Amino acid sequence: MVQVSYADDEINELLIELVTRIASEAELTAKDKAMLKRWRTSEMKIGSDELDDLVRKANDDFAKNISLREKSAIRKPDWRS
Repeated sequence: MVQVSYADDEINELLIELVTRIASEAELTAKDKAMLKRWRTSEMKIGSDELDDLVRKANDDFAKNISLREKSAIRKPDWRS
């Protein structure tokens, strides 16, 4: 079984990219964009309980997804590939 585990700094980088993209692409007011960025910088710091929870949940979700894909690949007949 393949095992993937992301570190807190990797998930933090993903979160920074996601929040930046949402702030730039969504039709948010300047106030809402600022509030979103403030939330990320104040609540989701490396080492915070919130980011630790996000890292744990993300790693759990990745593991479940990989497990499901492996099971699916086992069941798929050769003629369907």
